[in-house]
This record gives sequence, structure tokens and C-alpha cells, in this order.
Amino acid sequence: MKIGICSDSHDHVTNLKKAVIELKRKGAEVIIHSGDFVAPFSAEILKLADCPVYGVFGNCDGERDGLKDTFKEIGGELHTEPHIFEIRGLKIVVMHHPHWIEAFSHPELADLIIYGHLHELHIENRPPMVINPGEVFGRLTSGPSVVLYDSDLQEAEVIWLNDLPDVEAKN
Repeated sequence: MKIGICSDSHDHVTNLKKAVIELKRKGAEVIIHSGDFVAPFSAEILKLADCPVYGVFGNCDGERDGLKDTFKEIGGELHTEPHIFEIRGLKIVVMHHPHWIEAFSHPELADLIIYGHLHELHIENRPPMVINPGEVFGRLTSGPSVVLYDSDLQEAEVIWLNDLPDVEAKN
């Protein structure tokens, strides 16, 4: 299964749209966002994925009721952190803050741990796989990035959004 992973979009709808379009183009069957959408209008972009979308709240997500409503409208799920769930036998833990990584760093508890908050791309290829996809926002680090994780191959591909063609921000 291919999983699109993103975080920290901070209302940058142009980059989030680029991310969703590219992840979909590369075959993502699921999109997971590890928080800091900020406003509901930016989360609406996730409907372009046309696949299941899961997310957790981040510390900058102030309008939580509006974000929950947006996720319901797009058929997604939005939770508080850490959120633990399973897709096709893959045990996934999603959080915004990295506080719980060690608590879930046992193969019997998780196959994949996803986090954000730090705006820094970080991939640990170990059981369980640990991924921070960097930031969709792209202003605090070396550039905006997302990750496409292939659970069959247990490989993570980094996608640099600045390398993609521009898109219009409107969804």
C-alpha cells in the first residue's frame, strides 16, 4: 500500500495542492496529515486526494470545530494525538508532537510512526518505520516536502514540492 504523508501545511494551500496532486499521481491510496493545517479552508484541499484521508490536530490548529467539520465533509477522519489505527493490517500511530515516539517504538505496537511539528524531514528505517515528512509550508527549512511510503517495499520516497510545477491555489 502507498501512503502519502504530509505535515505542517500552515494554510499554504498552493503547496498542499501540489503535494496532494503529486501523491495521487504517484499512487497514494491513503493520505495522512500530522497536523498544523491552521484553518479549515486549507484542509479542503485534501478532498482532491480522492482517497481516505486521516489527520491529527497540531498546536497551531485553532479552529478545531471547523477543521472537524471540513474533514467530515471530505469523508476524512481527524483526531487528537496520538491516534492509533490499522489499515490493511498495518499498525499506524500518528502524532503532531514527537513526545510519544519512544512509547510506540516497539514492532508489536506499531509498524509506522508519523509525526510533524519540528518542520524537519526525518526518516528512521527501522522497525517501526518513523517518518516526519518535513513541512508542506516550506519556509522554515530547506524547502517544502512530503513523503510517499510504500508499505510493501518498506521504503519512503521524499518528494520536494519546489521541484514540481506550480498549480493554482484554488481547489
